[in-house]
Amino acid sequence: MGGAITDQLRRYLHDRRREAAYIGSDYDALTAWLEDFALRGGKRLRPVFAYWGWHAVTTEEPGPEILQLFSALELLHAWALIHDDVIDASSTRRGRPTAHVHFAALHRERNWLGPAHQFGISAAILLGDVAQAWADDIVSEVGQTSLPPDAARRVRRVWSGIRTEVLGGQYLDIVAEASAASSIASAMTVATFKTACYTVSRPLQLGVAAAADRPDVAAAFHQFGTDLGVAFQLRDDVLGVFGDPAVTGKPSGDDLRSGKRTVLIAEAAELAEKSDPGRPAYCVARSAPS
Repeated sequence: MGGAITDQLRRYLHDRRREAAYIGSDYDALTAWLEDFALRGGKRLRPVFAYWGWHAVTTEEPGPEILQLFSALELLHAWALIHDDVIDASSTRRGRPTAHVHFAALHRERNWLGPAHQFGISAAILLGDVAQAWADDIVSEVGQTSLPPDAARRVRRVWSGIRTEVLGGQYLDIVAEASAASSIASAMTVATFKTACYTVSRPLQLGVAAAADRPDVAAAFHQFGTDLGVAFQLRDDVLGVFGDPAVTGKPSGDDLRSGKRTVLIAEAAELAEKSDPGRPAYCVARSAPS
């Protein structure tokens, strides 16, 4: 299934780049980076969960239009990763430089005016916006051309929820970091909305919504998917501290250096506070190192 999703994504991105070619070579270089990023890595977890959500309520195989709908989740994921890397000042993703690092290097190579670092951030923000816009376009196009009106409405509701929750979770994440929130409950809330909902529960619900009007199944997937998605994030938090960058494709220790309030950090802070009150303030960074 992952291969079929990748094929849909490849065709879509190729077509969108071709349609936008009139804007010029500089913009094409931006969208070429997005195409490469979306196609070269990732496990296609979100579209696969959508596929199994579909099969929870129907025995019919989804056609190419439905697979294209599910592929929109990969572009939404790309948007979230690109912007998250800017926020976290991460240097690598999937074994290569992150978007803002890549475009900062491009700025320096071409001896352009102004700060290269700021150019890289600006380009990455716009790149993430392109990914989100194209994901929204897929949902809109499939809803208009390939879904019955009721199914299209259900899909739009789920899609709206995905975007709202991932943005809300991201904001709660930076609030927790800035305010030095250390509670496990706060970290779990961030994990739920920033990762769990858009990684598992909402993709499952998207598949259900596209196939049938089954609010009972959608509700069951909400609880199951949220729990599974939180477990996914907890494992990712562990890999973010102890993982091998050669295997994970991203640097280890960024969460510690930036003071990110993950559940792992919250658990460690609570245990440290019990054994040595006041010590967590010295163990976790309040801001990114200079």
